[in-house]
Amino acid sequence: MIKMQVSQVAQVVSGTLVHIDPDFEICGVVTDSRVVQAGMLFAPIVGARVDGHDFALQVMDQGGVMFWQKDHAHIPEGTRAIVVDNVVDALGQLASAWLKQMNPLTIGITGSNGKTSTKDFCADLFGSTWKTWKTQGNRNSEIGLPLTIFEADLDTEVLILEMGMENKGEIEYLCSIAPLDIAVITSIGSAHMENLGSKLNIARAKCEIVSSLKPNGTFIYHAASEEIQQAVRELTMDPTWAVIPYGPHTEYEPKDLGFSRKGLTFMLDALASQPFFIPSVNMVQADNATAALLVAKAAKIPEEYWYVALSNAHLTPMRGDIHAWHNSCIFDDTYKSNPEACQRAIETLIKIPADLHIAVLSDMLDLGEQENELHAQIGRFASEVGVDILYTWGELSKHTHDAFTKQKKHFESKEDMIRELKTFANQNSAILVKGSRAMKMDSVVQGCLEGE
Repeated sequence: MIKMQVSQVAQVVSGTLVHIDPDFEICGVVTDSRVVQAGMLFAPIVGARVDGHDFALQVMDQGGVMFWQKDHAHIPEGTRAIVVDNVVDALGQLASAWLKQMNPLTIGITGSNGKTSTKDFCADLFGSTWKTWKTQGNRNSEIGLPLTIFEADLDTEVLILEMGMENKGEIEYLCSIAPLDIAVITSIGSAHMENLGSKLNIARAKCEIVSSLKPNGTFIYHAASEEIQQAVRELTMDPTWAVIPYGPHTEYEPKDLGFSRKGLTFMLDALASQPFFIPSVNMVQADNATAALLVAKAAKIPEEYWYVALSNAHLTPMRGDIHAWHNSCIFDDTYKSNPEACQRAIETLIKIPADLHIAVLSDMLDLGEQENELHAQIGRFASEVGVDILYTWGELSKHTHDAFTKQKKHFESKEDMIRELKTFANQNSAILVKGSRAMKMDSVVQGCLEGE
């Protein structure tokens, strides 16, 4: 956790101290006034509904100090503050300074799908030998990434940063805070099409991750889409970088995937002669594990650690979990959804050993003007690959339902859906549940498993 005298903080962020002893040492930075403890620095974020500056007295009562943005009203009497031009900019500047003091091997991971799981795999691979810290949850924004850096101790040896984006320029900004030794792009999908207009523009925005890649750094990217290949060709590459594509039609393509109700195995002949096992049934996790293995190889993590780390990986929930359920199983991939990820999840579903394969799907959001057709494409795809039954919930998913050609039902409530799904518990069924995070389809999974 960050520890720094406020005089140093003020110097880093070009701030002015008010009512603070320059030798006062901060310990930790937070943006939630409710968790402030003595010695913490509170960064008051100005949101659409809440302005963190309004909680100054509470922060003082709890023994904290705070940033104070210049454009706000008079600072309340007795407020221990560092006055800055902009709080979010100050967070980035301070995080960059703390990162320089730590000087860890810094890994950045972005992508439309798979960045969180790749981060998790990397953390287990590096954690076996080095002191490692990773992004907690999905704190991957202009605010979340600095908070992740502040949580890392001074003696951290490896820092794994997830980098999210919705618009052009956001990844570049995150990289300006955290120059990278290793940069990873996991995939290019249709998420944020509404903002960026095309998959090529999404790929170009993701490629901003090399904007602060250090000399002799490593750039690893999933080469499956034409868009990422074009975006990579457009980059100006440092000749000292190692550039490593992986995925279909590359040297590093997972093969011979074996599916069970405990997880999956895969071969990666260019890296190892023995199969890897991962505790997830989702076939995309083989790609994510491959990216993490390439990161480990670039950092010279010994091969003998790879197998144990992957087989015992601590993956973030709702990203391909497999739940035993009486004589059936539930494939929980409910954290997010977009067309590419949904198709891969359906392909995985079909490979799980079962008599019945049931897809339970909800809306995919932020797809722009093509959203109706993209949902219909999922219905057609599910029919073609062999899904036996389709259940849907959500307005957009009506298009998925209408395009599916076999047994199907569209539900008006999750409760009705859960009741009907429970009739399949003893029918040797494999059941995929998936939808965008806002649809909260994990409640369907929990509803089925309740009392089990």
